[in-house]
Amino acid sequence: MAVRSQWSSRPNVVLIIIDTLRQDKLGSYGFPKATSPELDFMAERGVRFDRVIAQSSWTRPSIGSLLTSQYPRTLGIYKEKDQVLADDFVTLAEALQGAGYTTLGATANANINTSFNFDQGFDNYVDSTVLLRWMRDSDGATPHGEQTLQSARQIFDSLLAQAQEHGSPPYYLQANVMEVHEHHDERMDLSDYEAPFSGQPSSRYLAAIRLVSAEIERFRIALSALPGFERTLFVIVSDHGEGLSDHAPVEDSAGHGRLLYESQVLVPLILYATDDSLPRGKVVATPSRLLDLMPTLLDYLGLDTPTGIAGTSMMGAVDNLEPPHLPEHFVAETELRSSDVAAIYGPGWEYIEHRAPHAGTDPRELQDPRRTERGTKTNQLEAHPEVGVALQAYLQEWETAHPKADPTAPAKPLRGLEEEQLRALGYLD
Repeated sequence: MAVRSQWSSRPNVVLIIIDTLRQDKLGSYGFPKATSPELDFMAERGVRFDRVIAQSSWTRPSIGSLLTSQYPRTLGIYKEKDQVLADDFVTLAEALQGAGYTTLGATANANINTSFNFDQGFDNYVDSTVLLRWMRDSDGATPHGEQTLQSARQIFDSLLAQAQEHGSPPYYLQANVMEVHEHHDERMDLSDYEAPFSGQPSSRYLAAIRLVSAEIERFRIALSALPGFERTLFVIVSDHGEGLSDHAPVEDSAGHGRLLYESQVLVPLILYATDDSLPRGKVVATPSRLLDLMPTLLDYLGLDTPTGIAGTSMMGAVDNLEPPHLPEHFVAETELRSSDVAAIYGPGWEYIEHRAPHAGTDPRELQDPRRTERGTKTNQLEAHPEVGVALQAYLQEWETAHPKADPTAPAKPLRGLEEEQLRALGYLD
């Protein structure tokens, strides 16, 4: 493996966020069907993190946490409306821009548009759009309110074009793609990918993963052929998962954002370097959090981390050196819409507090992570009350140590098109 601290020039970094992707639906994480051969290739020749917990189960607080290495409550991001990523926090793009990187981004999810201040640190950032205007019929017959998000191919082509038009190496490219999130939308054509999953539960979800995996491979090959991209680190990650059919009879459990079961917070993380700067086929068994990604990447690049971050570099575990100093338990939270949930994930148990009524759940749950959580039906709290008491105390101490920050309001109201798009994605009641 190369001695990274002696690099004469740093590699490019490409961060690809596959919105709403569960880790257990990828072949490299044990799924038996061929949903992700291209991503599995990268995992086999790179580093796969076996257990990564997101800090929230919906996009804006989770990606905010991922990009700043801060907890969502520290960022003050709780709800969809009128809450943005404050300038006070250093993003990964800002850290890399300060180190001489050309920083370029594109998102298909309006939750991280410029309106929410997620363009911090980018030399060029392409927002999500509600409708691609050039796709309208010449007579303007597109139905009012129809939502057409940019496809993964369009997002990746945007980044390819930006990389040829802006700046010079090293580059930081950041993409958010939405096909997996939008798997339920029948207007999205998945016909080329559905056949192998016919008859499977959530077949469109699986087909959407297959589509995105293929598009990432196409992008990786095209980007690697550009001058200056011979040495590049590709980072594959998700912001949160999806409940699908796992948690019946819990109400509203098929999606994300309202609950914190593992299907909704356990996400994939794969690092693939085109050179020999990372181990090949490494599996990091040490559990980690999404907020550990930023310090891990900066450590890999030999750059200092911003002061006051909450995360920890995982490079010691990658390189089989000193193990990272991580808390015994990880915490996640969500307050999407009417929900108010906090959860702890630790050795052997998952402790959840539903602080607002949610049909099919108990106010306090102790779940066995080896079993699919089904709310009240699988709650182990009565059988192990002493575990519940200890974890409840841990959560209370953690919340005291991490006080909730006030939200930051946007500088200007959302555009009407962005409001339409967020409603179409299931936000903004």
